[in-house]
Amino acid sequence: MKVKDSMKIVDEAWIKKRGGYRVRFQKMENSEIVTDYCPEEKDKPLDSDVVAWKLVMRLAEATRRSGSNIEDGELINLCVVDETGEPVKYYATNTFEVFNPKS
Repeated sequence: MKVKDSMKIVDEAWIKKRGGYRVRFQKMENSEIVTDYCPEEKDKPLDSDVVAWKLVMRLAEATRRSGSNIEDGELINLCVVDETGEPVKYYATNTFEVFNPKS
């Protein structure tokens, strides 16, 4: 087998490295729930999912409010997404996690 052919097989079967990570969250703005990202979509994404998940946990804790209503400044439904916007599994549990979940 030629090296070119073997590399094609490996490339098709290998898990692709993601191009970066963002924290996706929702917040209340002008009595409306809006979705936002950190870093913003125009900025370079984070290189590590671990860094992104740690940011999720810190943002969730820092902005958590008491009560069942979404208050100004509270960030809800925080998760990590890849460069295409697809959710990323939490590295510690290998499951999809959402911090400060509210509908």
